Amino acid sequence: MEITPQPREDRHELQLKGRLDANWAEYVGNAIESAIRAGQHHLDLEFSQVDYISSAGIRVLLKYYKQLKAVRGKMRVVQPTESVLAVLHLSGIAGMLVAAAEPPPPPVKPPSETRRWERNGITFEAHELNTGAILEARLLGHPEKFATGQLSAADSQRLRFDAGSFGLGLGAFGDELADSNERFGEFLAAGGAAVAQPTDGSSVPDFQLTEGQLMPEVNVLYGLTARGDFARLLRFEAAAGERGVIALAELVETALQDMDSAAAGFVIVAESASLVGATLRQSPARANGHSPWSFPGVRDWLSFTTERTDERNVALIVGFAEKQPSSGPTEFFRPIGPGTQAQGHFHAAAFPYRPLPKGNLKLQETIASLLGTESARTVLHLLADERQFEGVGQTDLMRGACWVGPLRILDRAPLPLTTL
Repeated sequence: MEITPQPREDRHELQLKGRLDANWAEYVGNAIESAIRAGQHHLDLEFSQVDYISSAGIRVLLKYYKQLKAVRGKMRVVQPTESVLAVLHLSGIAGMLVAAAEPPPPPVKPPSETRRWERNGITFEAHELNTGAILEARLLGHPEKFATGQLSAADSQRLRFDAGSFGLGLGAFGDELADSNERFGEFLAAGGAAVAQPTDGSSVPDFQLTEGQLMPEVNVLYGLTARGDFARLLRFEAAAGERGVIALAELVETALQDMDSAAAGFVIVAESASLVGATLRQSPARANGHSPWSFPGVRDWLSFTTERTDERNVALIVGFAEKQPSSGPTEFFRPIGPGTQAQGHFHAAAFPYRPLPKGNLKLQETIASLLGTESARTVLHLLADERQFEGVGQTDLMRGACWVGPLRILDRAPLPLTTL
């Protein structure tokens, strides 16, 4: 099987030559997936020189047809040979896959309120959602007590996250606070969903999703929460940039500048090239007055990412950032990475790769779709590792959607059980 890419103005074409059988199905599937990962959501498979297709080949075509349809894309088979067309008709999928004779529809023009610009070779597209909206944030708990081993379940607050709130920190699911004592770990919440990494030996993050009247509830040891409407959706595409990725620090800096705001709240869903951070191994409540940060004991408390990988994920990232270091509690805001003076706090949940729809997205629908089909692999506190020789850098993203809004921090008062 030979595969030749042929970029077109409004679609991406792959010209195939040979037999699409079990021996070549995976090879063809990899070529299609590579095009999708490169941001191509409208694919034509040119079959004028494909003389045979088996059930294995049909399975590959259906897999990626459904995947692209889910993100408002499309895959077509064009100019199939008579023998292949007959097989597609007999299998009942010709109507879905085989391109009609009419030309493809013209590209959809973005609405007039959409702005586009380029920075360092990275394309940005801003969709105005609620001009003038302000996110109101609260700082919860006392993270400084972690360093002295003084945190316990008694410090936690039970919070309910509906679709209009988001947050991050250390927390756990459970009806009783005492039940969370052994499981406090990194969590994030957004769009009516919450994902938490338990520290009780389980390697699989748990999640809660809004279902009818049921809303996620988290026992929060400490963290940051916010409520309100996002002012803007910022889409970004880094494929044409010098490195083909955008660092999290650069995305945060760009958003803060575009918002012209001193602080902002973020929810990001993106295809990631790498995630760099740390995950708790044990609940802070187990410190019993001993500092978890002492060496070499810190190795028993934290698991760091030790290398960059080419494995791509879809990352759900929740975060808060300030453009300039403030005089507020430094335990909540730390340097994000090189290239910006902004400080912040970001958590990420990593999911298996799937393409993301283009254009203006709804936050709750996007997160519900993500959690409705896949489970998170891990939850990380994102960090920048800039050590001269051993450092692995920072989180890099390829393309995605960033909901962002100006942030006003109200207070640090404890909250009762409430819908934020």
